[in-house]
Amino acid sequence: MGDFVFNDVVRSKKGEYFLKTVNSKYQNQIISSFFRNGTVIASHQQDYEAKISDEALLARTREFHDLKKAEIQTLLKLAEKLKESDNAETKNLLGQAFFKKGLYEEAINEFEEAIILDPRVSGLYNNLGNAYIAVGRFDEAIAVLEQAIGLKPERADYHNHLGVGYLKKEQCKKAVERFQRALEINPYYADASYNLALALVLNGVTKEDFHLSINGAQRVIEYLEKAAKINPNYKNEHVTRGEELLRHNDYEKAYEAFVQGQRSVPRPADLSFVIDFYLQVLYYTKKLNSAAIWRHIRQLQDLIDKHPNYADLYNHLGVAYVIMSKFVNNKAIQQFEKAQQINPAFDRAKRNQKLAEYDHKGIQLLFDAILK
Repeated sequence: MGDFVFNDVVRSKKGEYFLKTVNSKYQNQIISSFFRNGTVIASHQQDYEAKISDEALLARTREFHDLKKAEIQTLLKLAEKLKESDNAETKNLLGQAFFKKGLYEEAINEFEEAIILDPRVSGLYNNLGNAYIAVGRFDEAIAVLEQAIGLKPERADYHNHLGVGYLKKEQCKKAVERFQRALEINPYYADASYNLALALVLNGVTKEDFHLSINGAQRVIEYLEKAAKINPNYKNEHVTRGEELLRHNDYEKAYEAFVQGQRSVPRPADLSFVIDFYLQVLYYTKKLNSAAIWRHIRQLQDLIDKHPNYADLYNHLGVAYVIMSKFVNNKAIQQFEKAQQINPAFDRAKRNQKLAEYDHKGIQLLFDAILK
């Protein structure tokens, strides 16, 4: 089986990026990595069957490379086109798209502008806080995540993210308080339970707070077990090794093992393609066709087969069908208009057009509401 490599430079007013796509014979994956200044900022994989022919693998590798190149080019062009937009949700969608692709500085710019346009939306502060954490700006992350909580104090994920900010600062007591609050709001929050265990272990290293160290190892095990019951992926070889190190009171190495264990947990399905699709629907409507919408629907259905309990996927699939309804409705109106161009006295076509236009108003209202 051959080794195939594709390279490209993507340029924009925001900078220059390098895209490299290769196939891995050992992992049976095509891997596309995005670099800036020699540093990998994002990587995406696509599996392929072991018995694939060289010719087919070459085509698949080129196709995946071209797809990733087109995605980032489209996003960068769209961001440039919409740089003067005064719509906060537009900036938020762009920020999320950049964040999903690992372009954190670009994401920060969009989220900051979105907050200026609409400072009342708590999710904007949460998104900005996560982007700050990604680039190591922890003090700023803590400040904006506290603002998010001030606007929506009952969001467990906001408390968890703020706890992560404190954990990165090695402020274990404050981190524990945030993780505990997240679990009070949502007792089945596996990430918060695992993060709470991490904070207790780190406190054993830094010795910041004596009270947190009381029965510390036992509490760590309890929170790890709770996280694993909710999400079995939190029980892996790194976690097992960390537990063994903890029993020998080697908190520093145990913490390193637990961090590695967290990194090894599969993240939720990559939904960056959903944000890209929404941006295409909102700002490239003329290029949208039924094939593109059905392709998006099939992609969501494939993910649902793999993650049948992931509620977000069903929500996005519902949105996709609304978009398809809008597209089909527009096509219907065009056909009724065409019929009348050929025969201006075609009363049935006039009536059908009015009915379709009436439906169109309802679909448009729903469409506008769900993409806000």
